Amino acid sequence: MDPEIYEDELTLEDIIHIFKKRFWWFFATVVITVALTILYLFLTTPIYEASVTLKIEPQSQGSVADIFTSQLSSSRPEISTEVELIKSRTNIEKVINNLNLTEYFKNKSKDSEKEITKLDIIKTVSEMISVSPVKDTNIVKISVQSDDPELAKNIANELASVYNEFLKTLSKNEYTVKREFIEKQIPKVENDLKAAEEKIRKFKEENKVFLLDEEAKNILSFTLEYDKQINSYNLQLEENNAKIKAFNDLLKKVDEKIISSETISTNPFINQLKSKLINYKVELAGLTNIYPETDPKVKEIKDKIAETEKLLKEQVAKIVTSQVKTINPAYQDIYLQLIEAQYTTEILKSTIQALTKLKETYNQKFSKLPLLEQQLLELQRDIKVKENLYTLLLEKLEETRIAEAGVIGTAKLIDSAITPNQPIKPNKKLTAAIGLVLGIFLGILVAFIIEYADKSIKDEEEIKRMAKGKIILGRIPTFEMKKEYENPELIVLNEPISPVAESIKLTSANINYSVTPEPKVISITSAGPGEGKTITSANLAISYAQNGLKTLLIDIDMRKPRVEKALGLERINVGVVNHILKNVPIERITQNYMENLDIIPVGPLPPNPTALLTSKQFGELMDTLKEKYDKIVIDLPPILAAADSLIVSKHTDGLILVVRAGKTQKHSLKIALENVITSDNTLLGLIIDDINEKNSGYYYYYYYYYYEDGQKKKRKKNKKNKN
Repeated sequence: MDPEIYEDELTLEDIIHIFKKRFWWFFATVVITVALTILYLFLTTPIYEASVTLKIEPQSQGSVADIFTSQLSSSRPEISTEVELIKSRTNIEKVINNLNLTEYFKNKSKDSEKEITKLDIIKTVSEMISVSPVKDTNIVKISVQSDDPELAKNIANELASVYNEFLKTLSKNEYTVKREFIEKQIPKVENDLKAAEEKIRKFKEENKVFLLDEEAKNILSFTLEYDKQINSYNLQLEENNAKIKAFNDLLKKVDEKIISSETISTNPFINQLKSKLINYKVELAGLTNIYPETDPKVKEIKDKIAETEKLLKEQVAKIVTSQVKTINPAYQDIYLQLIEAQYTTEILKSTIQALTKLKETYNQKFSKLPLLEQQLLELQRDIKVKENLYTLLLEKLEETRIAEAGVIGTAKLIDSAITPNQPIKPNKKLTAAIGLVLGIFLGILVAFIIEYADKSIKDEEEIKRMAKGKIILGRIPTFEMKKEYENPELIVLNEPISPVAESIKLTSANINYSVTPEPKVISITSAGPGEGKTITSANLAISYAQNGLKTLLIDIDMRKPRVEKALGLERINVGVVNHILKNVPIERITQNYMENLDIIPVGPLPPNPTALLTSKQFGELMDTLKEKYDKIVIDLPPILAAADSLIVSKHTDGLILVVRAGKTQKHSLKIALENVITSDNTLLGLIIDDINEKNSGYYYYYYYYYYEDGQKKKRKKNKKNKN
């Protein structure tokens, strides 16, 4: 196909033209969208937001007496963990209970028959709450949105309070466990101390032995020191075991796996590291009695101890993490503390074993003392150990009570929520602006969708774009088929000075000047049926006849002929077909219609029109007629209906394609143009009929004109002609 005929690409001019053509669709879409937006703003329930700002602080350190736990990791939970903790189901339930929201939502429910469950309320309240951290800070913002501003404020403030109490409970739990353990131990140790005092008193009275010699005193001094340390570490070990139990109790509540201390203690690698640690500590004790702390040997053994403890901690962490799998951020911190507690347990056990091993060396010396001194030393050591343990328990009890009483929540309230007086949703100005922009966007979209969906050609600009390079020979306006006329379709005959008739006469003149020399034989067709080719042919023929030219109108539409009907003639079975098949003389098939105008009808419809039109007889007929007439107008069938038009046009000076605005389909016109070019026929141009003020600017020249009084008038719009 010649690339000049049809372009698929739209230019900016085409887009602007489409927009103008579909302006009312665009305008209606914008108006409807804006109206719906305004209706939404009036009908939607306003939503209010109340916010609380919290500063999340690191959790408190352990008590001052915790020799080992003070060295454990005390880093605060990540802010993301805090966010999940705030919105946890436990906290939401407490808020619902504290504010009696169950009753509130039941009263608010429009459907009184539907039962509202606790889970429904929890879900509703959760959806109202949003928690967001402020970037690069320890600050968390709790926001609650509701159509009830007072409810939003109450939920925000109550949730902040419940969350702080939750953190306080978590922090206080460690000290509570310690305090309860120590309180249970004190009465037992106190009774043991009294029994030991009574026992040594009886021993001294019975054996009359009251003092120890110097060697026994030294042995007693060292063993007491080791016993004191062992008791202190044993106490810490019991406290640590209590913490592990507390952590495991928390894990039970969420059905997480509990990690037993035996799982770690029976690990071969753990036992190996503990044995090395015991030997290093015993060796360190021996070196510190001989060398100062700065001695390289002492430093070396301390480095070995530190390295072994590091390996031990890593191994404990590996065992715990391999046993426990969780994605709940609210319990991640518990697992970290559980790892630290398990590691501390192993360190304490190793330290106690090392001290016990050192104490054994003095027990051997003790066995070499006289029997009475041995007994007295043993009794004095027993009472001293119990005194030290009793004192230590009392000290730790006070320290733990002070620490427990001093625990506060780790979230500090910065700004409490107040009752909002302005809704945050909908934002009327923003929503209206969005509605307008959306309306414009949808309007443009609708305009182009309508344009795309409408396959018919609406105006002259589309025809020019599709038939680029081909001239428009004429533009025939819509005209009324007036019943008072015998042949209402013949506008040139009925109203020879009307604007429509003048447009047809102008078209005939344009055809004469379309090519050089002036075309004598013209064929008129269209892409599809009902597009006005027959009316155009008849009126053009009459126009030529009125100009004094001897004109012939031939109907060669051998499928659905309409020339006789358009001219108001009775249908006869004598015409072109008779001449070709039966050699009927031209004079018999020719009818005179008016001065200077003859017509030749089709005659009987043949079974194979194509065979007739390609015959030698048809070519000879055309040659004969060209000699007799000044102008010959041939009415052909539509191009897409049959190949007849392209065959007959080979015998003419050119082909004219009639396009009806609002009727002819775009793809039909495209294919028709392609067929004309492919068949190598001469396309003189196109005639556009049924135009009006919407589809052609030329309509102005046809329907606006001046009367004799000089006043500008607009003629009444007529009904469209059914061509």
